[in-house]
Amino acid sequence: MSFKLPNFLSWPSLDILRHKMAAPLTDNFMLVPVYSEISIVDQLNTGGVEIDLDEISVHEDGTLLYRGYRGLLHIRDITSISGETRMPRYHLAYCQTLEKMKKNSRFDRYVVAQTTSGEFKVNIVDREVTSQNVRLNVCQNCLDRIHWKGFSIQGMSRAERQNRVDSFSLPEFFREYPRDLIGAKPLHTSATAPLNDYSQNWTKLSKEIRQQRGYQCECCGESFRQDKSRFLHVHHRNGLKNDNRNVNLAVLCIACHAQQPQHGHLKAHPDYKLFMTRHKG
Repeated sequence: MSFKLPNFLSWPSLDILRHKMAAPLTDNFMLVPVYSEISIVDQLNTGGVEIDLDEISVHEDGTLLYRGYRGLLHIRDITSISGETRMPRYHLAYCQTLEKMKKNSRFDRYVVAQTTSGEFKVNIVDREVTSQNVRLNVCQNCLDRIHWKGFSIQGMSRAERQNRVDSFSLPEFFREYPRDLIGAKPLHTSATAPLNDYSQNWTKLSKEIRQQRGYQCECCGESFRQDKSRFLHVHHRNGLKNDNRNVNLAVLCIACHAQQPQHGHLKAHPDYKLFMTRHKG
């Protein structure tokens, strides 16, 4: 059933009112549908957002950011060769793989997402393009980059690394590294914040962290023998000495540690002068 609208301009009372208001007649117009914009969070959780690598920024802890949200990065288009499809890994940190791709100007179509299922939407390119959800493994270089639960490519066997990949949990990752940096709440209030001092087990913990990460400086890459570990420090990224979460700890040589904000006093330490003479001279 349809209705025909009347010609309102033929109504004398309305036409008189229009003249009093000095309202001009308009030309013909078209109705334009209005669509509500889907939020970034919804896009990240429903298939992801297609991006260029340049749109991704890197958090100080090494994880990947897209417009203030942590995300997982994967290649969208996967070529099938002779019927065989080799699935890529997904990335959660700015690792050696991504750095190499960017350096070599590899402009693959990337998608950033926030799925916790481990399944990602990809296009299988053969004679035809087939879109499907597939399960991808996490990149080992990424786990090494953030030292996830002590993960180390150099310090673990291939079998152990694969076991870690198989058991990796995205829900656990996002609990450790919250998705939303904009709305992230502080760990403590002014009333509950602990004293900003080293924990009682700091000496033991520092030794364990350096050992887990292969006695290597995460800034300059220099490696140290265990008997030279005195020149290797464990640095709190956010400046809170009581925040011993794995994500907040970085292993740095004393030279790189002294370059961190508000750490210039280390240059007066005898170990710094000795290190610079022996290693940087």
